[in-house]
Amino acid sequence: MKKLAKSLLLLLLAVPAVFAASPAPLETLALRTLPPVEVPASPPFYTPAPVPGRYDWSGLPAYIFTEEEPLAKPIVEAIGRARSTLDVALYNLQIDGAVDALVQARARGVKVRVLFDEAHVIPQAGKQIKAVIDSGIETRMMDGRGGSGAMHCKYAIFDGALLQTGSANWSGFAESFSYENIMFVADQDIVSGYGRNFDWMWAQARPAAQPGAAAAKPTPPPSDPTPDVNFNGTLLPDYIFSPRGGTEAAIVKAIDAARSEVDLAMFTFTSANIMESMKRAAARGVRVKLMLFAGQKFPFFQEAKASRMQLRFKEGRLEKGQMHNKFAVLDGKLLINGSFNWTATAENSNTENTIFTTEPEYVNAYQAEFDKLYRQANTQKGE
Repeated sequence: MKKLAKSLLLLLLAVPAVFAASPAPLETLALRTLPPVEVPASPPFYTPAPVPGRYDWSGLPAYIFTEEEPLAKPIVEAIGRARSTLDVALYNLQIDGAVDALVQARARGVKVRVLFDEAHVIPQAGKQIKAVIDSGIETRMMDGRGGSGAMHCKYAIFDGALLQTGSANWSGFAESFSYENIMFVADQDIVSGYGRNFDWMWAQARPAAQPGAAAAKPTPPPSDPTPDVNFNGTLLPDYIFSPRGGTEAAIVKAIDAARSEVDLAMFTFTSANIMESMKRAAARGVRVKLMLFAGQKFPFFQEAKASRMQLRFKEGRLEKGQMHNKFAVLDGKLLINGSFNWTATAENSNTENTIFTTEPEYVNAYQAEFDKLYRQANTQKGE
């Protein structure tokens, strides 16, 4: 990811620097070595003191896996630290504490904008979404491209300085029933890219209380102007958005560059183009391991078996829960993560977001999470 060696590595797990009259360079980093399989009991934290006057991210986790840590607490805390702006794009919202925190942020003068998926507002909004709309917070709604699909993003931008994204909706279902993840990202290039994407969606959205209001016509989503994530000599974007922003093609490009292993944890996988790239990877000797949610259909079951891919299925944590992750780790060096299921709908109709990173602080943790869940998964549905 762009300049993460200069930003996130100074934020993640670093010992705070002590400054004299003029700041001295940070010469060493105390980075925890993650175990090869087990997920750490506690995620790494942003420990350096933030720049005075900027958003205070100290103590917020770099990532959370919901079976290990609750997601509501850090989300509420992150909202509570916003000073100037707070942009939130949510497919669904069902956490009372998050609603209270959003209302309190507006009350203390933060410019709060919340964007919901239209199908979760019309014909009837849930209690928490209705509370946000009724509070006076500036709230809009949208669906996907051309009136189809969904606004499927689940991210927030705090003071234009910190991004929270991942697979999890802000809901008790995500926190208590399903396997999910969230990640906090402080790289300014990525945060700015997500800011452009939020503004792009906001222009096409309608006020939640005025479904007939005018909105901007759909245009291509913003893109990373300088894709520089180097994976085995192949350059990939730091971030990419849907619909029709090239997410599927970027994932195919990444898989085609894999040399040793592709590990996928995916809620639903129906993209024929991505499956063809998986088959190419398997044919050249790459070890392909697929862990899919047991409650979804997988149309490529026979193709995966014929290509000698290792296929397993995972239920949710509790009854009716889901294995709702949407991430992949390639060669133990690249993480692909976000809201994007590997489907044609996500590519062509939904608004979605995806991050590519080679930063080991993320990659190692998500690899460990995959390995743990994969060991627990079944080789056949219903086992």
